[in-house]
Amino acid sequence: MIWKRLLIVLICCNSVNSIVCSAECGSSPAKEINLDLWSRRSLSSPDRRWKFLSVGPYSSEQRAALYIQNADSSKKWLVGWIERNGTAFWSEDSKRLFLRDEYAADDTKIRVFDVTGTVPKEIKGLDSSIQNAIFARIPQNKTTQWLYYPKVCFAANDSSTIIVVADAPLVPKEGSGSGRPFNVKLTVNLIILQIVDSASQHTRQP
Repeated sequence: MIWKRLLIVLICCNSVNSIVCSAECGSSPAKEINLDLWSRRSLSSPDRRWKFLSVGPYSSEQRAALYIQNADSSKKWLVGWIERNGTAFWSEDSKRLFLRDEYAADDTKIRVFDVTGTVPKEIKGLDSSIQNAIFARIPQNKTTQWLYYPKVCFAANDSSTIIVVADAPLVPKEGSGSGRPFNVKLTVNLIILQIVDSASQHTRQP
């Protein structure tokens, strides 16, 4: 399974690069941290007012606790857990935190937290909206071999919008067959959870 995934990912690389333009993202790549269930890491927002924390387990629980902390008051809020792997980064304007949670070998959850108020708030319904948009573009006789997001960013000068590229190889729902590369680009407005632009590329079966 692992070698097949690596092969398809390599095949998809050119497609991913062709449907994502760096100009759509911020002027420079966001500083990010990689997470795992044993991680003890932190990442401050660019304005230094907030800090994202990952704290490895102190007990038999096989997961790391995730917090967002107010740098002035040191008060922190538990916002979830990491059981496998993940990635986190701040928007350039420090208004939002992006979290990619690879909670399963074949699935990934996208979460974004808004810190424009006094208390961090997760944007509810984001992940399900993205998945619905992806599966709406998949033929009815196909399903995904896995769902991963190799490219994600906040839009340039607009942290209320994220640009997401999904890697979701297609396999037949019935019978057998190898995965066919399928990439979907979604531009998502975080305020109203509306997909304002999209593109897809996939290899058609002969």
